[in-house]
Amino acid sequence: MNFTLKGAVFMKINVRTNDLVKMSDSARDYINERVGSLEKLFNSSENVVANVLCKGFDKYTVVEITIPLKHVILRAESKADTLYAAIDFATDKVERQLLRHKQKVNTMIKKRDGIANHFSQLETKDEIKEPVDVSKTKVIDREVMSVDEAITQMELLDHDFFAFVNEANHRHSVVYIRKDGGYGIIETKE
Repeated sequence: MNFTLKGAVFMKINVRTNDLVKMSDSARDYINERVGSLEKLFNSSENVVANVLCKGFDKYTVVEITIPLKHVILRAESKADTLYAAIDFATDKVERQLLRHKQKVNTMIKKRDGIANHFSQLETKDEIKEPVDVSKTKVIDREVMSVDEAITQMELLDHDFFAFVNEANHRHSVVYIRKDGGYGIIETKE
């Protein structure tokens, strides 16, 4: 089932479900209320679209919220016994991501411009002022190879991802193992 909700003011909320999720009017209202509450973290001049995917299983429900912005994609996934709990957990995760990104942007605003325009000027919470600790830096050679060769290299190294230059299009790419056991590839734009 697919449907679109109108957030509190300017956010558009696209909702998709599988057949195991029973979407009542109260559940729709709850999604609109909880996800729509994230609007306060954005500038009203932005066209914000929140994509909500609700997947029902025998004993639990998974809710995935994705909000693509110009310079960043916010994504949270949560698994819970009920649809309402999964919505709460996923919305809270996205809100923490937004606040973390807002804090980073505010500290880098003198150096860079772009991402900051997506966020309104809200006070950041003290609890989110955790510094990022990069414990290791690794320099790699830019190796040109096929996707199949990159997957083989990743498996030989027993890594979850592998960076390379794709011989088909000469773009910097990363191949990775997906949660479902398949493979994914991330490529840079030209």
